[in-house]
Amino acid sequence: MQLNEKLNLVMRDVFLYDIEACHYTILKNLGYDVSDIPFEDKFERNKKIGQMMRDNPRLTSLLRNKTKSTIDEYILKNGVTEDEIIIRQYDGLILTRGLRETNVSEIPLDIRKHFEIFIMSIDRSKYIAYDSKAEMTVKGVPFRYPAINKIFEQVCRINFANKPAIFKRLHKIKNNFLNSDDPFLFGVPLKGGNFNIYLKRYGELEISQPTLKIMDTDDIDKQKYFDLYITPFTKSIVAEFVR
Repeated sequence: MQLNEKLNLVMRDVFLYDIEACHYTILKNLGYDVSDIPFEDKFERNKKIGQMMRDNPRLTSLLRNKTKSTIDEYILKNGVTEDEIIIRQYDGLILTRGLRETNVSEIPLDIRKHFEIFIMSIDRSKYIAYDSKAEMTVKGVPFRYPAINKIFEQVCRINFANKPAIFKRLHKIKNNFLNSDDPFLFGVPLKGGNFNIYLKRYGELEISQPTLKIMDTDDIDKQKYFDLYITPFTKSIVAEFVR
């Protein structure tokens, strides 16, 4: 993922649009019989369409080309400029403004999210965002887990209208994180119920839940977690507001 380098790292009022059930919708639009494809079951729907694409390479090319041309048409119909596109996804767009035309050629481009705050990482390879329904969206962050999402939410809910308060809040978030005595804040869940954890003296280690529960958090390399997950976004905030 590479986010638009011309735009601010921290933005308000960002809009996410995409084609719902993209390949299914396009197949139906093109006149294919989709009666045996379960629309409501996403896993089975994608499985069946994947099998169709595997067995028919020409269909794969058709779907991809039609998806691209549909997004192109929405950009053209709405007069969207390069400076308004934060990122173009395969089946949608993240934009700095809302669209007027959202139903072109009977393939709707639905609004999925209205982000009240949108923060890119300093290298513009990932983002965190908080929407009007008080839900977090995190993209491009590997090995993400529920406990760290709560820290992302704290970052997104900073009062960005008050410049002095921004840096006080960032400082508080960092201090609370580094001084936390909750071992589960630092346990990255693995399949099977175990956790990955980074220790100061031993590096990365896989441990069980009972072991994590009794672990002394002073042995955990908390700074590594902060630098890995949080710093890419706090650096963006500092870059935007220290001017």
